[in-house]
Order: sequence, then C-alpha cells, then structure tokens
Amino acid sequence: MKYFVFIDESGSADFFGIKRRPLWLDEDFVPILMIGLIITKKRSKLRKEVELFRQEILKDPLYNEIYSIKKVGWYPHARTDHSEVRAKFFELIREMDYIDCYIVIARKNPERFIAKHNGKAKEFYFDILSKLIHQVPFEDYNTYQLYLSKLHKHTVKDFTDAVSKVFNTLQENNGKRMLSYRCNVVKASESWEMCVIDYLLWAVQRYIMKGERRFLAALEHQFKIIYDIYDDDAENNLYTADNPFNLEKASDFGDQKI
Repeated sequence: MKYFVFIDESGSADFFGIKRRPLWLDEDFVPILMIGLIITKKRSKLRKEVELFRQEILKDPLYNEIYSIKKVGWYPHARTDHSEVRAKFFELIREMDYIDCYIVIARKNPERFIAKHNGKAKEFYFDILSKLIHQVPFEDYNTYQLYLSKLHKHTVKDFTDAVSKVFNTLQENNGKRMLSYRCNVVKASESWEMCVIDYLLWAVQRYIMKGERRFLAALEHQFKIIYDIYDDDAENNLYTADNPFNLEKASDFGDQKI
C-alpha cells in the first residue's frame, strides 16, 4: 500500500532577528510553532477535489472579483483567503473522510531554545518535525511518499535526514520492519494538497491565538493527534479523539515569551 504525507507549518522557528535581536521581545511575537501533516492513500482524489474547488471559485462571479482571488496563480491559503472563501473550503475539507491529520504544537521558550537547540532555528524546526513523524502509526510493508512545504532553505537532504532518524528508531525498537519511504520538498503553489494541511493548521492556531474554536470543532473528526509537547503542566498533553484539544486543559500559551 502506498501512502502520501503532506507536511506544513504555522508560525516560525526563529527566535532571533538581524544581529541576534531577540524577537520574543516584540509585541507581535507568535509564541508557538506548529508543524502538521495529513496522510492519505488517495492523493489523486485529494488533488482533484482541491483543483475543482479552485476552478469553481475562479469561475464564480460571486468570488472571482475578490482582491485575493484576482491575484495570478491563486490557490486556497487560510491566512489570506476571504472569509467567505475560507468557509467554503472548510466545508470541502470536513467531507474528506480519507485523510488523517497529526499536529505538534511547540511552545517557543527562549531558555529552552538556547539550551536544547543551541539557539539554532534549524535544529528547533527539525526536532519538532521529528516529534511529529514519531506520532504517525507507520505500517510494515507499506511505501510512504513524504512532501514538505518549501517555506525556507530546507533541502531534501535536511528533510530526508530528519525522517531517516525517525524510521531508523522505529526499526530498532520494533525489530525488522519493511518501511519504504521517499522525501521531497515542494512549493505549496505547485502542490494543491498542501492547502488542506494549511487550513487544518490555521484552525488550531485560530483557536489558540483568538479563542475561536468553531473551525477546529467542525474538523475535529480528522485530527488523530494534537500533541502540545512542551505543556508539562497539562494533565495529558497528547490530545486524541478520546481527549479532544481544549484550551481549558492546556496551560496559558501567552507565557512562553516571558
């Protein structure tokens, strides 16, 4: 069986700006980095549904005069899409019963970043990515094609090295495992499947940053795991269908930049 995995992020792994200026002192500092993925066996169906949605929006006079839609090469992107378009795309995603979503939330604590990740954004990013990959129940004798959204200077080698470490650990811990995989880095503008994980990440971030849970609630059946890895104060920071993610269970996210 062949599976397809699409990985994207929300937020930034950066803690320092130009000349090592501490970004966490800025008022608009986002105190979390989230990395998420969707996994599916039906890549062609997923891509077709997103492409059809895109073409319908571009042809519909109710939407195609919206400024963001009129831009050349438009594709669904949660942060910049008009609220009406965003609602329609969420309606499409909630009907996709052939995808599963996994998300890791990393609270951005400067002291931990310097001590654990040597003050390097790349180390921080790929450590969080590895923790995300660890949550996926990879099955023996299957093939996995993994795609990472190209948002930075991360190379295929960087990505492959991070994934290889996880798969090697799985093989060591579980004896002989026949797991075949291949990694690639792609542009979201050329990989429509990335639109879906982008929206799922936005739904979680919207809830954390704005307290608006309706988007997350509408798609809750698709979230297999939301793992708030650095919330040591929560009774259970690994959220599943039996333990849905809720801010009342989590410690305050705003404390991370202090």
